Amino acid sequence: MADNILRSYGDTSIQEDVLAMIEILTAPESWFLNNLGKVSALLTVHQVQVDTLRTAASQAVEEADDFTNLENTSPTLQANLVEKIAIPFKVSTTQALVRHFSGQDEKSRQTVKAMEDWGNSAEFDLVRSSLVSGASGTVPKMDGILRAISTSTSYTLHNSGTVLSVSIINGLMKNNMDTSNGDAATDIFAGSYLRGVIDSFTQKSTTVVNVNATEILNTVDVISTSFGRLAVHYHRYVQQSGDSTGRLLAVRPEKLKIAYLSAPHITDLAKSGDYDFRAVLGDLTLEVRNKKSNWFAEGFSLV
Repeated sequence: MADNILRSYGDTSIQEDVLAMIEILTAPESWFLNNLGKVSALLTVHQVQVDTLRTAASQAVEEADDFTNLENTSPTLQANLVEKIAIPFKVSTTQALVRHFSGQDEKSRQTVKAMEDWGNSAEFDLVRSSLVSGASGTVPKMDGILRAISTSTSYTLHNSGTVLSVSIINGLMKNNMDTSNGDAATDIFAGSYLRGVIDSFTQKSTTVVNVNATEILNTVDVISTSFGRLAVHYHRYVQQSGDSTGRLLAVRPEKLKIAYLSAPHITDLAKSGDYDFRAVLGDLTLEVRNKKSNWFAEGFSLV
């Protein structure tokens, strides 16, 4: 029998304070965007000059002999294309008038979100983009790190299903040191699975057990090889769900730069209705100063 008591459960007119419940579900990923050096681009085709020294060898000369002239080399150009990244959005004027649980002006909140979206998009292309010329109305795109650094000596395709081990990383670093003339990689990036595999490496490590410990440490932050120390990072754009095998990317950040033709900024766009039209815009490309100081390897098992 109904008691006709008015209960709060199910009453949609109750105002609930959900400020603390607003959560952005997509985390920003911005290691390269934040850590690579910044330079200016002057044209939509950005070029950097690279040159080499002579191969080291004895150049001893006789006391009174005439000198034999040595061959000189000229710089060569490495080019990449500048791409435009835009995050446009519209917010109705009514949105600025009504109250929101966030306690913020909705246009401002959406602007902050768009800036984070721009950063994620730029980071994604800095890592994974493939060169597109932009001719005939196509969208120009840069070569991201995975493509831009890959040469016959800096890219390795392992047999599919190869289980990652510390000896493989040692071998890749040896090759990197030999081909880069000593400017080897200092930071290594992996997706979640291979990051876990790296944490399981135990070669030449010492485990100290403290009976009073309240924390279990099960992570490898640095891999020290005979050819340099590698700081280990997780990066979710290096490894994506569509990649059929595991990937490792190792870089020397000082040899990579972000070249901005136009730094990211907010611009107001023309509107034809009762709304605000904005976009976060920026033009950038990747500058590679030495491809051989970095390496990219794939083919590793993901199970």
